[in-house]
Amino acid sequence: MLLTVHSSLWPLLVLFLVSNAYGTSVLFGVALLKQQSFFEGSFSSRKYYLLMGWAPLTYLGLALLLDPRYALFFVTAAALGVIGELLVSIHFRSFFREPIWTYSHSSILSGYTATINILPWAVGALLFHVFGRLIFPAAEPLPVDAMLTATVAVLGGVALSLALRSRTSARTGQLSVAAFAVFCLPIATSALALGLLCDARYPLVMAIFSLVGFSTEYGYGRSMALFFDRALWTYNHWPIDEGHSSFVTFPLWALGGLYFHFIAVLVGL
Repeated sequence: MLLTVHSSLWPLLVLFLVSNAYGTSVLFGVALLKQQSFFEGSFSSRKYYLLMGWAPLTYLGLALLLDPRYALFFVTAAALGVIGELLVSIHFRSFFREPIWTYSHSSILSGYTATINILPWAVGALLFHVFGRLIFPAAEPLPVDAMLTATVAVLGGVALSLALRSRTSARTGQLSVAAFAVFCLPIATSALALGLLCDARYPLVMAIFSLVGFSTEYGYGRSMALFFDRALWTYNHWPIDEGHSSFVTFPLWALGGLYFHFIAVLVGL
């Protein structure tokens, strides 16, 4: 496969080419049809999926050009991304009164997630896969020990954080630096355990995932705001740029990136 012969940046190149070609075609069609309201109208699922059509097309191109397992990764990442988001939301609400975010459109399950999230989660998973492979080449063996270590460390961190939350403002449902630090203990324990017991590169790659996740989410949310009268979501704590992102996301993306990296490895990519 091309991905095996060439560098692990091939998926990023396919993503860049497909998204730009698709975006240019859509904008050209809007200009040709003189549909200026396209940039200022209210939200509709039809318009949203038209804008996001490059996401499944990217995976189609990856499956045809590089490896058919990208088709499986697309479905898996889209589904597990929503599930992972749901779990984070539930855990956050067990600490704090106000939810971590509020979705403006197509929200489900008490607003913990939204049906339109399947495509951005698939795109985010692809980026985490690419940057994960830059640090851990595909030629390396399946990191079963790392996966088990991360699972145990996260569960241990959750138990520890639940035991300590009453010593912070979380006991009244209020967010504070100390309370959020306790909430993030599962992320810290996983990074520490992986770095000490498995491979010193894991804390580094988690730091990279943190930056990749933050910048990707912010760029995606900001670009979507050009087409809809309301943002797709709003962060409720320590917001950045009117809630398009938040400082609380940095540690969450560190663990989220690891989650998708392991999913990609299990799929065989």
